[in-house]
Amino acid sequence: MYKTLLFIHLFSLIVAYGSVLFVDFYGLFWVLGTKTKTQMIEVSKTAQILIWSGLVGLILSGKFLHPNFTKPLTQIKMLLVLIIICNGINLHFVQKAMKSEKIEHFRQLPKKLIIWSVISISLSQLAWLGALVIGFINTSSHLVK
Repeated sequence: MYKTLLFIHLFSLIVAYGSVLFVDFYGLFWVLGTKTKTQMIEVSKTAQILIWSGLVGLILSGKFLHPNFTKPLTQIKMLLVLIIICNGINLHFVQKAMKSEKIEHFRQLPKKLIIWSVISISLSQLAWLGALVIGFINTSSHLVK
């Protein structure tokens, strides 16, 4: 049963984080001027379904993998997951603010909105990578036993 749950967990990670990476790379193309804001928002809206579905899969399968919540690394990972969720909600508002701007090019956005989006995306990447690394460490130590 453990291997099946681990497979579901890893599959959910690929779906969620893979979609996050795709949106972030697409956003980079927008920053570089090869994509428009409208294209970026459409890609982001489509990917949100995969991101949130994958995140739900991660949370549900992770619960049944019986993590050791007394371990500091597991506690940090849970904090990172909470940050991912809260920041995902925050990014919804970033997207709404960008959509309300009549400008198509990233560099023409108000400086405040540029800073808000860069900080939010950076926080997203740090939280996802941190949770991924901790999950790998915890799983590796579990498999060694």
